[in-house]
Amino acid sequence: MRAALAGTTGNAVLMGVAEVGTPIGWVLLPGLLGVSARPRVAALVSAWAGVLVVASVLVPVIPGHRSDPQALLASTLSLTAVPLLAWARRRTRTASVTRAAGPTDVAVFTVPAGPGSAALAVCGSPGEIGAAVPLRGGGLLALVGTVTGAALDTPAGRRAIEQTFRRHARPAASPQRLAGVLDQAVRDLAPAGHLRATIVRVDRSGAVEAARCGSPDLITVAADRAALAGVPAGPALGSTRPAGSPARTGSAARAGSTARAGSASPGGGATPSPVTGRRVAVVAAAFADAHGERWARVLDQVAADDDPAGAARRLTRGPRGGRRTGPALVVDLGPPSRA
Repeated sequence: MRAALAGTTGNAVLMGVAEVGTPIGWVLLPGLLGVSARPRVAALVSAWAGVLVVASVLVPVIPGHRSDPQALLASTLSLTAVPLLAWARRRTRTASVTRAAGPTDVAVFTVPAGPGSAALAVCGSPGEIGAAVPLRGGGLLALVGTVTGAALDTPAGRRAIEQTFRRHARPAASPQRLAGVLDQAVRDLAPAGHLRATIVRVDRSGAVEAARCGSPDLITVAADRAALAGVPAGPALGSTRPAGSPARTGSAARAGSTARAGSASPGGGATPSPVTGRRVAVVAAAFADAHGERWARVLDQVAADDDPAGAARRLTRGPRGGRRTGPALVVDLGPPSRA
């Protein structure tokens, strides 16, 4: 938001100094900044751009926007349309995310994923982090994980992490880049907390790439059998010492040697790897902690389930009928009849 407002202000100053009087010069950049932002931010950008336009007409020392009524009307209509376009863009982006029917203690959302589909199940378990963002062309970026730390494991802290992921989940964003952004977000929000997460990217052709940051390994399904994907594991986000921080001595320095090595690359050392199979599943770290070694066998039980929403829902089942543990992501890349 600050960047959009600063850009709008800078554009007005530049147009005034250059004595540009055409409406397009004053409205084009604020319009682009507003449409690419959330609807609320777009409304604020439009309002601020309108204030600057009025100021350029009323203040004699600003040789800017024309006072011609037709020019002012064109600017007003353009700035009014910006929040509407931002809202339409957001609605179009989220229209492909639908909620599947299910019990009240779990919410399952389905979304296109390349040639198939994906399902994300969330159930409000402690520290739960889950987000799925559809990309233009049919791709998908998804985040599955858990947070720890008193300052981070709050509704506001978890929401901030998910919003940061959604804000940076763009077609050109790689799992490693997103891991680096989330790592910095965790440090800013709660230096003593950390995020154990897996970031999954599916492109329009169905190729899957994933990065693990302190989260359990992914499971792939082929020939109705589940197996570990073997994606290399990096440290939990926010758990390593930031690059460039003051060096430590003694036992603290020895304890941080691994962290320094991991923090040399974006994402704290997370290495994205390709994942193959007709189905890819990932569950939160808390699930593996609760089920121990049984979690791979649980995935075997859902390997033959043709419905990714049903498979994701099953993965949130608590041990012996206890409270559900989530989130869980299932990406089904099989033929349309199985998706």
